[in-house]
Amino acid sequence: MSFHLRRTLVTGVSGQDGALLAAHLLARGAAVTGTHRPGRALDAWRLQGLGIAAHENLEFVELDPTDAAACAALVAGLQPDAVFHLAGQSRVAESFRDPRGSVDANGTSTLNLLEALRAHAPHSRFVLASSAEIFGAPAHAPQDEATPLAARTPYGVSKLLAHAAVGAWRASYGLHASSAILFNHESEWRDEAFLTRKLCRAVARIALGREECVALGNLDARRDFGYAPDHVAAMVAMALHGAADDYVLATGVGASVREFASAAFAAVGIALDWSGSGADEIGVERGTDRVRVRVDAALLRPFDAPLLVGDAAKARRELGFVPSLDLDGLARRMVEADLARERAA
Repeated sequence: MSFHLRRTLVTGVSGQDGALLAAHLLARGAAVTGTHRPGRALDAWRLQGLGIAAHENLEFVELDPTDAAACAALVAGLQPDAVFHLAGQSRVAESFRDPRGSVDANGTSTLNLLEALRAHAPHSRFVLASSAEIFGAPAHAPQDEATPLAARTPYGVSKLLAHAAVGAWRASYGLHASSAILFNHESEWRDEAFLTRKLCRAVARIALGREECVALGNLDARRDFGYAPDHVAAMVAMALHGAADDYVLATGVGASVREFASAAFAAVGIALDWSGSGADEIGVERGTDRVRVRVDAALLRPFDAPLLVGDAAKARRELGFVPSLDLDGLARRMVEADLARERAA
C-alpha cells in the first residue's frame, strides 16, 4: 500500500532547506504547516522569492521546539502524515560560543518531537536534518552510513544526539524515523552568514565594483558541496520510502574552500592566483595586483575537520538520489543570483 503526503509539518520553514522543502511538498499537492520562532516576525524572503509565501496550502505557526508541551500540542492537533525537522542552531562557529544552547536547539528539540509523535501520532513519518559533522575527523574518506560517529565540535555533538535519538526511537518504539546525513548543501537561498553565500555575494559586489576583497577562514578545509534542492527532494523520498533508515546525502566529490572561491570568481570572469600559506595566503586577480581574497585569523575555528566527503551510494540505490550540479555549476548559479540581487538593490 502506497503512502501519501497530504498534511506535513516543516520546522524552520523560513530557512534555506525549509523554504525549498515547502516548495517541493506544495508542488506535490501536500499541505504544509511551517513553524518559525515565537516572538519573531517570519523572515519570508525565501518563501516570497520561491513564490509560495501566500500559497493557499501553506500556513505558519509559532513553535519553540525546545518546549516539549508545545511540540506535543502541535502534533496532537495537526496529525501530520510526516514531520520534517529542520529547525535548530545551524552554524558550527556559533556552537563554540554557545555549546549548551546548540545541544538544546538541536538535540532536545528532536527528542521533544519524537516523543510527541510517539504519544500522539505514531503513524506519522519523521525525517531529521542530520549533519556530516557527526563524523568528526574521520580517518578515511568518503564517509557513509557505516562510518564511526565521533563528533568533534559542539555543533557535531548536538547533531549526534539528535541522530542517535532518531535511531533509538526507531528501534525501541517502531517509529518511521529517518536521518538525512547532510553534507554541505548550498544554493542561492543560503543565508549570508554561511561561507558559500558570503563568498558569492562578495564576488558579485567585487564584479560590480562595490567591494575590493573578501575575507575567508580555513582555505584548506575540503567539503562535499551539493545543491540544496537535490537534498530536500531526497528527504521527501525518505519519508515516502517503505522502511525508515539513515542516508548520507552528498555528491562524493570534495573541494577546498580555495577551489570554491576560484570557481565563484571564475563565474564573473576573474581568475585567481594564490600565494602564501596559512593566515598569510592571498588570492590575487590574475594580471593585476588586486588582492581579492584574504585569510582572516578571526574566522578560523578551534577545530575544523580537514575532509568531509560523502558516499551516497545507498541513497542513489534506494531513493533515486542524483546530484544535479557540479562545483562550477553551483558556484555560477549562486553568483548569478547575487549579481541579480545587487543590480536590483
